[in-house]
Amino acid sequence: MSNRGWRALALVLCSSAAFGVTACGSSDSGSGGGATTSGGAGSAVPAAAAAAAEKATTPATKIAVVQAGLKPFSPKPGAKIVNISCDVSITGCNAISNGVKAGVQALGYEYTRCDAGKTPDRATSCFTNAVNAKPDAIIVNAVGTSVAADGYAAAKKAGIPVVGLFTGDGPGAGGAAVQVGAGGCVEQGKLMADSIAVQSKGKADILFATESSIGCSVARTEGFKAELPKACPECKVKELKFNSATMQQSLPQQLQAELNQNPDLTWIVGVFDSAAAIANTQVAQAGKQDQISVGGMDADPANIEVMLKKGIQKLDVAFAFGETPWAAADAAARIYSGEDVPDSVPANIFVVNQDNTDKLPPTKVWDGPTDYQDQFKALWSK
Repeated sequence: MSNRGWRALALVLCSSAAFGVTACGSSDSGSGGGATTSGGAGSAVPAAAAAAAEKATTPATKIAVVQAGLKPFSPKPGAKIVNISCDVSITGCNAISNGVKAGVQALGYEYTRCDAGKTPDRATSCFTNAVNAKPDAIIVNAVGTSVAADGYAAAKKAGIPVVGLFTGDGPGAGGAAVQVGAGGCVEQGKLMADSIAVQSKGKADILFATESSIGCSVARTEGFKAELPKACPECKVKELKFNSATMQQSLPQQLQAELNQNPDLTWIVGVFDSAAAIANTQVAQAGKQDQISVGGMDADPANIEVMLKKGIQKLDVAFAFGETPWAAADAAARIYSGEDVPDSVPANIFVVNQDNTDKLPPTKVWDGPTDYQDQFKALWSK
């Protein structure tokens, strides 16, 4: 993916809530195809949806753990942390993993990473290696129990605490001591639905391109499909499944077919930004840039650049890709230090549209509050 893209959480980020917002989903085996179409009757955008969309267009200034009421503590020194990451060839997964590394090292802890890749077997192997290494904690980003249930069970049996990050699993699920960003992926999907409702003034014909190898993708999809009938009763949505492993080759053809078959299409949403980037290209090649808008998730730099130029992409829903991995490191440190930790830690989310790109930092990459590192270090007395 060109994305900072979780499948993030899937983000990465399998978020939990991410679409995971869901549990890091089951692996994709086919190239996919269209699914069911839904829609309803109604007219104006409900006030609650409009308010949620508007609120999310202002980026947070406080890290989410402070918003949740977590207090300063003195981290116990000497921890060894293993990070099991979703496929690091995906921009978002790699960005989240690098963020975990930065947070862990800021605590003065030892960091090791294992790339879970694209298959459940690889994810299970990462857990096996992690358990054998006997770390003080395991931080898992965007790999949920639907992909690696046996691995979670092995870590629990070995007495090694697991911090889930954008796994798509709910609080307390799968043996994880805490889920960071739990529900965040679902919330991203909901905010995308709310935002399209507002931009389309309550009438849109939407193609939602998604996949199921990443928990956050599943959760984002679920969140979108659940929220759209509430936020936009007159909107319609068709789900298009693609295979993440063959996305670059197969998704362009799938989108071309949909563009030819549905002359009334007005929006295409990519479950992460690499898919949205492909949609941007296909819409332009079809000459439908004045008819169809694109939405994506993860706020990859390439996608944001399209928005800065007032191009085809009109929406992007971003996790705090810098801050949230540090929150996972914070949770691991609290567990290791004997501190109380809630079973769920929230994630900040920011909806970027073509009218608020000036709220992005000069890098045009939104990682959370601009001083999130200093805010965490203040919690750790560093």
